Amino acid sequence: MTLHRREALELLLGAGALVALGGCRSDASDSAGSLSSALSSPEATAPEVVSLEAEVRDLKLSLWAEASVATIAAGLTSDVYSFGAKVIEGDPGSITPGPSYLGPTIHLRPGQRVQISFENRLEDESIVHWHGLVVPQDQDGQPADSVDPGETYDYDFVVDNDPGTYWYHPHPHAKTGEQVYRGLAGMLLIHGDEPDLPSGANDLSLVLQDRTIGADGQLQYVGNMRDQMAGFVGSTLVTNGVADLVTMVNPEPYRLRILNGANSRTSYLTLSTGDPITAIAVDGHLLPEARTIPGLVITPAQRTDLWIDFSNYEAGQRIELLSANTFNEAGNMMGGGMGGGGELSLDPQTAMTFVVSDAPSSKGELPASLGRPVDFGLDDAINPTEPKEFVLTTRRGSHWINDLQWEGRKSSEPEQVKAGTIEVWDFVGQSPLAHPMHVHGKSFSVIGRTWDDESAADSWAQISDGIIDDGLRDTVLVWPGQRVRIAVPIADHLGYFLYHCHILEHEDDGMMRNFNVSA
Repeated sequence: MTLHRREALELLLGAGALVALGGCRSDASDSAGSLSSALSSPEATAPEVVSLEAEVRDLKLSLWAEASVATIAAGLTSDVYSFGAKVIEGDPGSITPGPSYLGPTIHLRPGQRVQISFENRLEDESIVHWHGLVVPQDQDGQPADSVDPGETYDYDFVVDNDPGTYWYHPHPHAKTGEQVYRGLAGMLLIHGDEPDLPSGANDLSLVLQDRTIGADGQLQYVGNMRDQMAGFVGSTLVTNGVADLVTMVNPEPYRLRILNGANSRTSYLTLSTGDPITAIAVDGHLLPEARTIPGLVITPAQRTDLWIDFSNYEAGQRIELLSANTFNEAGNMMGGGMGGGGELSLDPQTAMTFVVSDAPSSKGELPASLGRPVDFGLDDAINPTEPKEFVLTTRRGSHWINDLQWEGRKSSEPEQVKAGTIEVWDFVGQSPLAHPMHVHGKSFSVIGRTWDDESAADSWAQISDGIIDDGLRDTVLVWPGQRVRIAVPIADHLGYFLYHCHILEHEDDGMMRNFNVSA
């Protein structure tokens, strides 16, 4: 198959995302996870305030996935999938309702033993992956462990992560994209010792997604090769499962936990006031110190916690969060070459609006020190001068890693790793599309970026001020022509673990492999 330049450009997709506050479900019915209400107003309701017991007890949950309905766009009812959950034993505050179709938020603590029985009530196989958690192979929610309709899968693990922002979603092979798109995703927050940051009603979780909604309210998904090759991007931007929202905030500091839960859309976020954005955490880890940037680039699966002090604004002031869609021109889709120079369109759209209330103003101070600095790097690796290469390509109508695709629990020679070591990996972008690469297990450190082919360097320069490579990450954006070097700590858990592109259509199409951990 030969794809000419014009056709390749038509397949290249960029993205932006809506950031708005969705309301919590107004009635929880018989469980915190049931989806039984729809927002009838663009004004969001108050967020659920988390109240956890002082004592950390073992936790036992029931979790299920099932078909349901939701109102995503005003006046329309959509068929969706949704997670539901119930506390069987342990702290009843460990589950709070999710907004719209999204699953309930699960609240955990470091060192806590967690047992979850997942029941698949869908008509397709499914499994649940705890994105960012360090767990054994059989607790990771991998495609090989998917269960058929009517079956269950039991999890039993101990939380071995820092306090921070994580999430959960399905991970069956070739079905992840559609199941996430139809609603299967939820926040997972780990609570513990952190600096003095906004909490309670001032600690807000925002899930950014997009949907294409037909005139009858039904969700439309992949319909052509372009959607599959470039990744599906919906025409309607939604946050927390609802489109076109306005929310009221008090003139106080807020912590905004932003998850890009979209299938494919990479977002460049800015504020209408022109003020910079302050990031305090990425992918579940507090940064050593805050990063102030003009705008934020956030790819599918990445999380970024922001700190914003609304006391800097007047009562009644409307502050728009703007989202730019990106279109990257990078040449021939099928070969290894990048083609001509890069172009990026960053026309912002109003994603959502914060309205400042007339409550008494309370100014806050951001802690000077946040998280621990990264304590490993090249000098700690077993291969500091000979990084392993994982070459990302697009050819024959599909996407590849080292000329290989998904083949179950198998791994090639470079994918053999030793428990407890640190390795240096290079993700090499020889595809004309950008790929957000996710590694299961421990979070990694981004060592640096260089260019093998500078055809897309101009487009990268337009957004590079919004890239955060500091701290610890579990997902990193690989731009066309770039070589991204990371230091990967290998956990002590033995067995097969995934690494893949988190554009879900690329993952479903085979851009997913295992690394095999041995003693």
